[in-house]
Amino acid sequence: MGYIVEKRLSVSETWEKVVELEPDIQSFSIQNLRRKQEYFFRISAENPIGISEPLVSYNAVRLLADAKPPSPPTDPLEIRITGPSSVLIEWGQPEFDGGAPLEGYTVAIKDVKKTMWMEVGQVKADIQKLIIKELQEGHTYNIRIFAKNEVGLSEPLEAEEPVKVVRPADYMETGDAGGADQEVTPSLSFSTTSSSWMREANVDADIHSFARHSLLRRSEYFFRIWYYSDKLFK
Repeated sequence: MGYIVEKRLSVSETWEKVVELEPDIQSFSIQNLRRKQEYFFRISAENPIGISEPLVSYNAVRLLADAKPPSPPTDPLEIRITGPSSVLIEWGQPEFDGGAPLEGYTVAIKDVKKTMWMEVGQVKADIQKLIIKELQEGHTYNIRIFAKNEVGLSEPLEAEEPVKVVRPADYMETGDAGGADQEVTPSLSFSTTSSSWMREANVDADIHSFARHSLLRRSEYFFRIWYYSDKLFK
């Protein structure tokens, strides 16, 4: 069960399978496309009974030959503690979008006592203000913001100093400090379980390579591959 993603060149009638995805995945970055070429894409849903009619992109997608990642979000990266487990951050738009429309921002955070940066999440391009929740009171964090276009991620905008999450003097148990300002501000939650594995995608048995696009620069990752079959033993 899940989704099947396919592509074809605009000058061809042949569809090529890209990947099969788990049913809880609704986005995927397709790598190794040819520049200056136009593509159509289609997605089909699959269950034990069969495969649905595909959803096909209406217009051909043309890769921008001269595009590159955008410049970093503009500083300063302003940080304000809003509660015993949350901070509000604010940044500015990049000065240069890289020659392709800005798609959004990626937020990463790292406990100063740990070595691994973790992606908190992504927000749309029209958002430059965000609340990060579920931090640990008394812990100190570094925060980075990346701008993103269709080519990739920018260099990060990083806070000049780590921020220590302490309970504000005006904090009330009925809610964080900040009041009405938080009611209209988007939020993301930070998972403190850095040892958890995240499933990326399923691929067919005849595929021996896979490209992952949205990794954080200057960060370290572990990867693992599982093989599975409907029948392992006769």
